[in-house]
Amino acid sequence: MATFQRIPVEEAQKVVMAPRRLAQTEYRQYVRELDANTAGQIVLGADDRPITIRARLKAAAKAEGKELEIQRKDNAIVFWLRGAGEGR
Repeated sequence: MATFQRIPVEEAQKVVMAPRRLAQTEYRQYVRELDANTAGQIVLGADDRPITIRARLKAAAKAEGKELEIQRKDNAIVFWLRGAGEGR
């Protein structure tokens, strides 16, 4: 028999969203959270391709009207807003 369960709308939207669109939404949120004093870091999993993560970050930044500096260090990708932290 089917069961009914209440879930938050945000969770429901994630469940039905295409994986590519879900990734785009998440990466755009990462970019929106950056300011002149913060950077982001994505630690790569075993199946993650650095070039794919970098492309997602660049696309998210473009969609948000921002530019990023993106650097890879070992199994992590670190990124920040272009021009942030300069002049100190």
